[in-house]
Amino acid sequence: MNKLTKVGLTALATSLVATASYAGELSVSGSASLTYTGLDTNADTNPWAMGDSVKFNGGGDLDNGMTVSVYYELDGGTYDDYNLKLGMGDMGTLSFSGASSSGSGVDSVKDIVPKAYTPVYEAADEAGGAADNGLLDTSGNTQTGQWGYDVSAMGFDFSVSYNSVPGTSAKSETGYSVSYSGLMDGLTLVYGFFDDGDIAENDTVGAKYTMGNITAAIQSTNVDYEATASTDQDAIHYGVSMAINDDLTVSAGRQEVELDGKAEDEVNSGIQASYTMGSISYTVAMNKVESAGGVADKDAEASIFVASFAF
Repeated sequence: MNKLTKVGLTALATSLVATASYAGELSVSGSASLTYTGLDTNADTNPWAMGDSVKFNGGGDLDNGMTVSVYYELDGGTYDDYNLKLGMGDMGTLSFSGASSSGSGVDSVKDIVPKAYTPVYEAADEAGGAADNGLLDTSGNTQTGQWGYDVSAMGFDFSVSYNSVPGTSAKSETGYSVSYSGLMDGLTLVYGFFDDGDIAENDTVGAKYTMGNITAAIQSTNVDYEATASTDQDAIHYGVSMAINDDLTVSAGRQEVELDGKAEDEVNSGIQASYTMGSISYTVAMNKVESAGGVADKDAEASIFVASFAF
């Protein structure tokens, strides 16, 4: 067992044992959605789909002043996201991701560009079958079994993640990120670095600025693989969103990814709008990908409509 795992387990176990009484609670929330995704490259696929999610949030205070929280999500009949967190006050938060739910390390800064619905590269992924290129963790980020630590100090937000991945070429994955919002009102600067062992070293830098009801951001990311046969990536991603009122938000975004050895750059772009009315929200998106994966003329467009219901 690695040293970080031993330290995390010891801290968590000591906190739980040190308390003589523990008052906690568990809340349940859920949602359902109906989605239409019209793909110009896949006319034979039924465009209609339904989503479902039941979320469990539990936690409470320990006698030593710390807090413990747990999160589970039941999606499609499977617990596919869950984590455990130990809040240590000014000393930060220690977390463990059981499956696909880490918010530490590079997850906190890999995409700071605002959107009304979903990142433009994800919508283009549905349309063109391309991977999510040009992100800080494009080369891999195993969240199952991942440790995280987050702390704020001197106006900075620091976040670290670590995962030992035995039996794979990655061996271990380490992510770092820092955010700073003290330079001027509305401005946030971020930096992130991700190293997944013997596969790649990735870094990103970005800035986000909010003025009134408008938020704009720009982010540059580099993905550098160790293997010469792999395709390194340099990406620039930017976008803007506007809250028209308390219920309606619109956004536009664009991502350009240069892939080494490819004749064309992959370009993802889209415009989106979301409207919330009580527990019901509606989303409309028009997204497209050009030269997906750097392949010339591998283009696609997606028209997306989503109706979501929270309960």
